[in-house]
Amino acid sequence: MKKFVKSAFTLVLALVVVLTLAACNPTGGKDDEQTLVVGSPEISGNFMTGWGNSAYDVWVRDLIFSYGTYATNKFGQIVLNPTVVDSVNTSTDAAGNKTYTFVIHDDLLWSDDTPITAKDYVYAILMQASANWRDKALANSSLGDGLLGYVAYRGNTANPVTQSEGVRFAGVKLLGDYSFSLTIDNAILPYFYETAKVSVTPLPMHRLAPEGATIDSNADGATLSAGALANVRDHSILGGYRYAPDVTSGPYKFVSFVNQVVTLVKNDNFKGNFEGKVPTIENIIIKRVNSNLDVDLVISGEIDLVTGVIEGSKIQAAQAAATSDVTYYSRNGYGYFAMQAHFGPTTDYRVRQAIAHITDRQYVADVVLEGYGSIVYSEYGLAQWMYVQSEDWIDANINKYDFSITQANAILDQTEWKYEADGVTLFDPAKATGNYFRHNADGVVMEIKHLGTENNAVTDSLEAKFVENMPKVGIKYSVTKSDFATLLDHYYDAAKWEEKDKVYHTFNLATTFSVTPDPYYSWHSSFIKTDYNPIALVDSPENPAAPLAPGERTIDELTILMRSLDGSQTEQFLEYWREYQLRWNKLIPNVPLYSNQYYDVFDTNLKGVETTPFWNWAAQIVDMYFE
Repeated sequence: MKKFVKSAFTLVLALVVVLTLAACNPTGGKDDEQTLVVGSPEISGNFMTGWGNSAYDVWVRDLIFSYGTYATNKFGQIVLNPTVVDSVNTSTDAAGNKTYTFVIHDDLLWSDDTPITAKDYVYAILMQASANWRDKALANSSLGDGLLGYVAYRGNTANPVTQSEGVRFAGVKLLGDYSFSLTIDNAILPYFYETAKVSVTPLPMHRLAPEGATIDSNADGATLSAGALANVRDHSILGGYRYAPDVTSGPYKFVSFVNQVVTLVKNDNFKGNFEGKVPTIENIIIKRVNSNLDVDLVISGEIDLVTGVIEGSKIQAAQAAATSDVTYYSRNGYGYFAMQAHFGPTTDYRVRQAIAHITDRQYVADVVLEGYGSIVYSEYGLAQWMYVQSEDWIDANINKYDFSITQANAILDQTEWKYEADGVTLFDPAKATGNYFRHNADGVVMEIKHLGTENNAVTDSLEAKFVENMPKVGIKYSVTKSDFATLLDHYYDAAKWEEKDKVYHTFNLATTFSVTPDPYYSWHSSFIKTDYNPIALVDSPENPAAPLAPGERTIDELTILMRSLDGSQTEQFLEYWREYQLRWNKLIPNVPLYSNQYYDVFDTNLKGVETTPFWNWAAQIVDMYFE
């Protein structure tokens, strides 16, 4: 039976919900009606793609970068961007490779008045898909993946490339000042989200590449001139473009990021979004506020907007106040308790199953959501069309991992962690109080070290119940609380570190799904040492993470099956998605905690706040104004 705690909540992008951070009192408060002041939790400052980031960094990116060949509308649909693309033609060669040839408009400008040309689109791919970007800047990007010649250009573990300079990217060609082509490799066709493979946003080559760098393009593909990628690490370090993007293309220009305050100013060179709309609000300030007080700050008029509110008391206060208004939408994501699949006891899927059984999700939902939200049981969000068409199926088929100390102990008795400290005597659940813990045959204690964040209701509620229940199944549990940036460092980097440097087994986080949700990039084993599969889950036919029942398929197989469909094959996609949910739920790399509705709370004088699960306030800014 599906458990609803009341209604639901609001979209906490890609992070843990409800970070309560120390209040700050930055300059640039609400001083005029041409300045929009938005409250946020901690901002990490990753304003360039390539590194693990928060949703609040993404707000800034959405405001300062634009002009992609394709865009997302309010309904989560991928649409051609006519503001950018003058024409696009497709052709398929004898081998089945499909080429998109774009002609872009000649009136697009960077914020520094430099014309945006086709080379900026080609450079964006050649730079972000390069081995240099991966190995020197230590950045991650899937841009170019699926295009013809991607592996030869970038390299992978089986075919390493140390330098992409001088290597041609066969599927990328610069055809003229305002024309370029991208060729999708027939090996991945059909692909369910085909146009996503040719969706590219420009980067300012004149700003990022060394002076004199050029693109050499011929029938064999495009490449950058010698030395054109030599400075990529400079962009990633403190003070580099990653933290201070000074030449951009979006509706706003970056001014500064100081003391957790981002200041932006309207970009008069911005031609418009995919609908040709431009903003009217002159300035935007995004500043960290104490999340215990964020809604109160809107009600009092100190800030104009706070998004992703999920606590019932805050929602009710905002609805009751004469100075604030709300809008809400189902969440395209979920909150979860992540468990490392490559380090310590949680490497064993049965340990993860046992922990799922002692995670008091109802308590967490009650504390965090205060009656607004629902528990989820696998990897889905309430706004996803797959979930909407599968509610009854999920109720009937997905393991709920109901809270049970007995079941958790029974599962753990099947693992290596079934002994007392001597490594011989079997663990007795009846003795499981105090300091009586499980061990393996080598006498190593079963220990789970959890990293959460300070002043965080999710961390605190998990801790309260784990401290009580972990010892009942013989697990030694401890929790460390840090700032969110430190948590992200450990979460994203642990799979890359030496064993001796790894510390934490579990983390509490939240995520927002892409409008083109392709779990291949989150869970396929080929990404185990990257940010795309940070817990390093490996579930392949050659190395299944759990025994396969007759007819059951691995995560590697299912993620490829889902993506290898034509975009019209929605029924087959749904069938594979359900099969994927069953396998994912069995492996339980994350314990799903809740999904909900998000409430955006704003000053009544701020108009046009019409956000959706796929369309945040940064996208809606072109329709927002002060009355």
